[in-house]
Amino acid sequence: VFKFISRIGDMFILSLLWPVTSIPVFTLGASTTALYYNTIKIVRGRDSSLVKNYFRAFKSNFKDSTIIFFIMLFGGAVVLSYLYYWAQSKEQIAFVMNALGLGVALMYFATLLFVFPVLAVFENKINDTLRTAFLMAIRHWKVSFVLVVCSFGISYVCYRIPIVAYIMLMIGSAILALIFSVQFVTVFRQYNPELAPDPEIEKPKEEKKKETYDAMKVIYLAGG
Repeated sequence: VFKFISRIGDMFILSLLWPVTSIPVFTLGASTTALYYNTIKIVRGRDSSLVKNYFRAFKSNFKDSTIIFFIMLFGGAVVLSYLYYWAQSKEQIAFVMNALGLGVALMYFATLLFVFPVLAVFENKINDTLRTAFLMAIRHWKVSFVLVVCSFGISYVCYRIPIVAYIMLMIGSAILALIFSVQFVTVFRQYNPELAPDPEIEKPKEEKKKETYDAMKVIYLAGG
């Protein structure tokens, strides 16, 4: 019971830290990376010094996560512009182009869901982080499908039912990240078994380590 109450408290703290540190908007990448850094540690049973770990991850990943945020923002704008253009088009090929655009949009969103958890766990150059997230999202398409459907489903429910949106604002963001982190850990441990859930408390030196996995390693280790 005490552990359950403690976990609810952790979710509340993370749900408070995430929106507060996302207020400047351009820090959304860093705050999301820090959020996943903590929820993934919780899934692995290594959640000590939650607030300290949050701000440490926020600071250490700030530069890369901010650059990735703007890259993904630009990419999202391009995808939306493409979809809008062909949705308004009367050309005969519009149906095909819309279908193609929808597929690209889904791949983009799946990559967006993966990229910050990948950054939180693995040490890579920015381009390798993006490629690794993209390849993981494609290779583990079933996980991507579930995460995308859940994301859109919850967004729709929040839009239709205001009270749900309020609950999500108060504590839901961390709970959702925790649920997603279970899936991410399942994927990540296929490339590094050490990322499997572990009841032991992680030592300080181990907490600072991040494995390097670029796109080619993802392909090789997954048997591609």
